[in-house]
Amino acid sequence: MASDENFVMQIINRLAKLKISSIVLKKLEQLAVKLKIDEKEILKLYVELKNNANKLKFSKIPFSKRILLLPQCLRPRDCPAKLNEFGYECNLSCIKCEISRVIRYAKKLGYQEVFIIPGGSVVEKIFKKFKPKACIGVACLKELILGSFITEKFNIIGQGIPLLRDGCVNTIVNWKDLYSCLNLR
Repeated sequence: MASDENFVMQIINRLAKLKISSIVLKKLEQLAVKLKIDEKEILKLYVELKNNANKLKFSKIPFSKRILLLPQCLRPRDCPAKLNEFGYECNLSCIKCEISRVIRYAKKLGYQEVFIIPGGSVVEKIFKKFKPKACIGVACLKELILGSFITEKFNIIGQGIPLLRDGCVNTIVNWKDLYSCLNLR
């Protein structure tokens, strides 16, 4: 059974690099459930499929029409940021974490806005007010998938960067992947 699972995962990983239809994706999901493949692996593949399917469209959208959504859980416990209507407002002169650097970098590229959000519930409010054409979201896998549905609802082209360690506190992201995604053209 383990070799069957590995074989299916190899196929799914190869397909994740391609643009495939939702029918094929549904069949793969059903097969993965039958083979008891780890849910986290399926979620990662879903995010990778969505990213690959949207990458070209995303890269064509000017930076000025893009936003970046960062989760508040990337902040250190002693973060001085203050909560406002759309999330936390970073003190850009602070050097306690990478967030201030990534915000300055995104702004230098010309990104419309960067938000440090306390949770997914504020995303719709941000989309309604700022009307971006594209969005990069950093979050745990389940939040990224929920976020992909919200981007679809608002006709926003999204890219998701999964947290390497989630859990709502002391989370970790691959900053190199995030910077790479910020630069997509």
